Amino acid sequence: MAPACPVEGFIDGHVDILYEMMRNSQGISLSCLKNLPVTLDKIHAGRVKVIVAAIYCADAYNGACTAAAHLRTLMDYASTYLQGLAPIRSARDLMLSCSGKRPPGTIFLIENSDALLETDPGQLKQSGIRVAGLTHAGKNRIADGNSVSNPRGLTPQGFALLRRLDIEGFAVDLAHLSDPAFAQVLDIFHGPLLSSHTGFRRFYDVPRNLSDEQLRLLVQRGGIVGVSFNPEMLSNTGTASIYDVFHHIDHVVQRCGPDHAAIGSDFCGYDLENSGLEDISKLLNLASLMEAKGYPSEAIEKIMGGNWARFYSMLFSG
Repeated sequence: MAPACPVEGFIDGHVDILYEMMRNSQGISLSCLKNLPVTLDKIHAGRVKVIVAAIYCADAYNGACTAAAHLRTLMDYASTYLQGLAPIRSARDLMLSCSGKRPPGTIFLIENSDALLETDPGQLKQSGIRVAGLTHAGKNRIADGNSVSNPRGLTPQGFALLRRLDIEGFAVDLAHLSDPAFAQVLDIFHGPLLSSHTGFRRFYDVPRNLSDEQLRLLVQRGGIVGVSFNPEMLSNTGTASIYDVFHHIDHVVQRCGPDHAAIGSDFCGYDLENSGLEDISKLLNLASLMEAKGYPSEAIEKIMGGNWARFYSMLFSG
């Protein structure tokens, strides 16, 4: 087992900065951006040491003729324009970023792995990519996502890909999977599991969120759960605040303890505003709220970064 990776700041387990840059700031380096929820200045102001940047592959590009080429385009764009963040490709890189001995780091996570049917996961590992979210909201060649009506589970191609990911030492992100696919992944995949950005059906009963039973099974497997800041996942009112985020985090802590709760803000992946958590610099507010609610400093450190550091340190060491 890899040793614990000390964190002198925070880790955000799911950020859609690449999507936002390509959508509204095309051709501009991150180092030049000032008005997004995630910028270099705000990362430093929020004491953030690592972000997990989603390589979001839209369902519109699914298919043998388009998916792999689109993934390459996204990876090339990230390499060119995510300037100011240090790519993390090893446990040592992670340790140095977490300890502040190198610039804030970025870990990449694939969101919708349809392209992996024509892309060698072994080559992706060389680029530091070790996490695959199998679907986005819709259907792809691997499985059904959370927005599919009357969803089914994994396809034959999905089963084959999952076996390959297992062999290559990937982790699987269960976010966005339909319930049948979620259950099948837990049955047949032996590697690390996470849900990088989610809410809970206990508070808002939609397929995108985790049920209490899914939470139990994920934690039983040693998984980490990143709570999203997206109001669309936290409340049925269409609005949310820092207190909603705390309630979802506290749900994990009260049921499972602090060793499996984390943050996966989904900053830049939604257009609504979360009061008190408007951008990544405000993560300090969440840590302060947990302290005010009686959380001990050790639990706060785990939730705000330590659990992700442990998870990724083990993943990169495997």
